[in-house]
Amino acid sequence: MNCSRFLSAFVLFSFVLHHSARAHVADESSLRMKIEPHRLETRLTFNLFTLTRFVKIDSDGDTKISMAELTAAQPGIVDYLNRHVLLLINQQKTQLGTQARFEWLWPNAMKSPPMSELEYALRNADVTFVHEFNDRPVENLWITFGIFEQTGPLQTIRGLFEQEGQVTEMPFSAQEPDFLYVTSYADDPFLKMKEEDAKAAAAPSGQRWWLLPALVLMALLVLGRKAVTGRLRARQ
Repeated sequence: MNCSRFLSAFVLFSFVLHHSARAHVADESSLRMKIEPHRLETRLTFNLFTLTRFVKIDSDGDTKISMAELTAAQPGIVDYLNRHVLLLINQQKTQLGTQARFEWLWPNAMKSPPMSELEYALRNADVTFVHEFNDRPVENLWITFGIFEQTGPLQTIRGLFEQEGQVTEMPFSAQEPDFLYVTSYADDPFLKMKEEDAKAAAAPSGQRWWLLPALVLMALLVLGRKAVTGRLRARQ
C-alpha cells in the first residue's frame, strides 16, 4: 500500500514538474539589440507557442504547424510586432519596419514535417529588423512591449543591449514592459571628429559636381555672345 502511494506521488510529482518546465520554457522569449553609431539591429526570438498567440498560424486547424503555414504567417507576425513592440530612437517614434528577416532555429527547418503542439515550445524563431541612420548617431532608444495581453502575465523577455563589446542585460515582463537605453555616442569626441572628417572629405567632391553645370552654362554664354557678335558684324 505504501509502495503504491509512493509510486502515485512520484508520478504526480513528475507530471507537475514536466508541465512546469514546459510552461517555463514556453513563456520565455528574448531580445538582442546590437547598437552601432549609425546602425541598430533588433533581433526578437520567440518559440512557436508564443507566435501562435500573436497570430493564427495553423490555417487548416489540424493542430499541427507546417513550414508552409509558418511562411504564410510571416507578414501577420511582422504586422503584429509593429503594432505591439513600440520603439523610440532619438525621441522619434520609429516602426520596426516591414523588412524583417526570419530564421528558424532548428536543424533542417525547411524540411521539417508538420509539427505537433508538443513541439511548439521547443521550436524557436528569430525575427530581425535593421535600422540605419545617416544624419545623426543613435543617442538613445526606448522600447516597450505590449504583447502581454496575448501571451499572459507569465511571459518574460530577456533583453540584451550590445554596444562596442559591452552588454547590458534587462529583463522585460508585464510589470516592467519598457526600458530606456542611452548610448555614449552623443558625447564621443572621436566619433564627432570622424564624422567631421567624413563631411570635409565629401565636400570637395560635391563642389566639383556642382562645378560641371556652371562650366556648361558659361560655355553656352560664350557661344551665345559669339553668335550675337557674328550677327552684328554681318549686318555691318
